[in-house]
Amino acid sequence: MLAMKVDMPNFDQKLRQFAETPALIQKAVVGALSETVDDLIARQQREMKQTFNNPTPYILKGIKGAYPGGGGPVRGFRKGRTGVNVTQAGTYFEFFPVGKSPEDIVKPHVFGGPRRQKSSERRLGGRLLSPFTVMGRDYPRNASGDIPGARYTQMLNQLDALSDVARSQMPKSRQKNRAGVSYFVMVQKGGKKGSPGIAIAERRGSQLKIMLVAARSTGYGKSVKYDYFGVGRKQAEYSLPVHFNRIVQRYMSRM
Repeated sequence: MLAMKVDMPNFDQKLRQFAETPALIQKAVVGALSETVDDLIARQQREMKQTFNNPTPYILKGIKGAYPGGGGPVRGFRKGRTGVNVTQAGTYFEFFPVGKSPEDIVKPHVFGGPRRQKSSERRLGGRLLSPFTVMGRDYPRNASGDIPGARYTQMLNQLDALSDVARSQMPKSRQKNRAGVSYFVMVQKGGKKGSPGIAIAERRGSQLKIMLVAARSTGYGKSVKYDYFGVGRKQAEYSLPVHFNRIVQRYMSRM
């Protein structure tokens, strides 16, 4: 057997002294929990990069830590914080009542089912057969993996899907249609002009690219399942005792 023994002088005495000091125990627990939360955030971000296709910084930064003694939100998705539930410690995704929040984006991948309609989809105002859309496979993406904002705004402007307020806030250079670039709604074969379409396309000179496609379903299958709770639980089971033991040993070495 290959074994190693570590001796600490007066270990029993130091252990009793430590146990009789509630303040030190509390500090050790809080410190271990806080460092475990940091580990949870880092682990969840790594997991998202492996599970999702090019997750945006908005999603990666959307996961936050609830640290011991700090309270924190308990609504909705965040009731199921990963990690430990002692003094409200764990992680959660940011949620905003209006607009597309990180929680809205991630939640369907965890629980399945439909996602919430995006504000950009609502602006299309029924111009497509489905209220939900997916980006064209070959359409150019920005650094975050989305449609460049200037192109999307130009498309809405050409399709008269932009409000008067939004149009007035556009730079004058964007209010004019760029030469050789146009956007239009593609309808099904035999469909009438002006009826809801199946996609929105961009024509740039002689090139035609699909910008958006009407989505048939907004459900998420098991292939994109993000095991948010399982990942967090495993990380907490590893990190919490490691940090607690290290902090306790540091305190005892100073006695």
